[in-house]
Amino acid sequence: MLRAPSTLSALFVCTLFLPGSSLFAQSGEAGGLWWAASVQGGGARLTCDFCDRSRELGGAVEAAVGAYASPQVRVGIEAGAWTRSEDNVREEVYTAGVVAEVHPRPSSGLHLVGGLGWSGYRAGDFALDAPRLRLGVGWDLPITAGWVVGNRVLLDAAAFGSLDNDGDSVARPVGLSVVRFGVYVRRR
Repeated sequence: MLRAPSTLSALFVCTLFLPGSSLFAQSGEAGGLWWAASVQGGGARLTCDFCDRSRELGGAVEAAVGAYASPQVRVGIEAGAWTRSEDNVREEVYTAGVVAEVHPRPSSGLHLVGGLGWSGYRAGDFALDAPRLRLGVGWDLPITAGWVVGNRVLLDAAAFGSLDNDGDSVARPVGLSVVRFGVYVRRR
């Protein structure tokens, strides 16, 4: 069960959405904060001895907040969810972790994405929690001095998990991969 956010954390998140918030330094300035929201489509697949090896398609959302380490490097934390439903069974994948985005060339919108974190899979009585690695590539398109839109392709790969059914392990080791294509908006 998820805990309700504290008042302090809720106020902090709300200030991120204020136009002209003083929390943001100039575009890409080291130490300046950023936030992003993304809508995605993609597929998830469990890998184990008896798992269906097909990649199931569904929708996903993601949010991230962080700071610029340099004009070319953003670091932060992210959280997201992927879902699909079939035959009255809803599959869900939750993600959380740290993320870094690097622009190899300052004059280009191309950026590389990397991160570490956790992925959790839920479907009926089945559950999986495992560490994960994130890799991806994207393209930024500035629309104003403070706003960027873009697209990206991401791969989240989790391994060494245990698939549980009502708390009892039914398969080990289990891998989970989620491939997503999404569009995002970011305040810099």
